[in-house]
Amino acid sequence: MTEELKGLVKEVWKDLLKKQERGRADKIKEAWRRAAGPRAARHTEIVYLTKDRIHVNVESSAWLHALTLKKESLEKKLRAALGPLGLKLRLGPVKKDRRDENRPRT
Repeated sequence: MTEELKGLVKEVWKDLLKKQERGRADKIKEAWRRAAGPRAARHTEIVYLTKDRIHVNVESSAWLHALTLKKESLEKKLRAALGPLGLKLRLGPVKKDRRDENRPRT
């Protein structure tokens, strides 16, 4: 294989992996929105993923408390949708555009 062709194959492979990751991220966001409910999801943001846990920022202590009380139920719903994943909730910043993104479409 020529170097040019190798480079092209490498770029195509990287693009496919990026699309696959975006698809996974979209699936996780939708599962979170369904598990938490659209109202609660507007006050949260998934900040990162590890192989076995979703890390979610919650914008206020009131919402953090409410979601913590439902954590076991949330994890059960997430596991049903995504497989064996845990949930880590913490008080932290939530971007405004993230709150709008989780708004139900009318």
